[in-house]
Amino acid sequence: MRSEIAIDCLCMVKESHNEAKILAYSPGRYPILVVELSSGELRTFYYETGYDSERTKSVTESWLRENAIGRHSFIEITPREVSILELRDYVRRELLEEA
Repeated sequence: MRSEIAIDCLCMVKESHNEAKILAYSPGRYPILVVELSSGELRTFYYETGYDSERTKSVTESWLRENAIGRHSFIEITPREVSILELRDYVRRELLEEA
């Protein structure tokens, strides 16, 4: 059952046409991104995985507001459209250069 869920999640990420909107990120040396896929699903992408789309976690809008932004100081941004394949470059260029 778990492998079926993982495969379904993987398919959703791949079927998203590689486009995503970055909604928020965690500040610091190892940013976590909260991304909205073209399907409307919210997922977290991690620095530690190289922003690998196969190693993301599904999250909800309430988690984003109450937990990420509310408790953990994630920074909400004006949504930025970026190819999923370019997330790592975006972080290096836009987030880590500023630090």
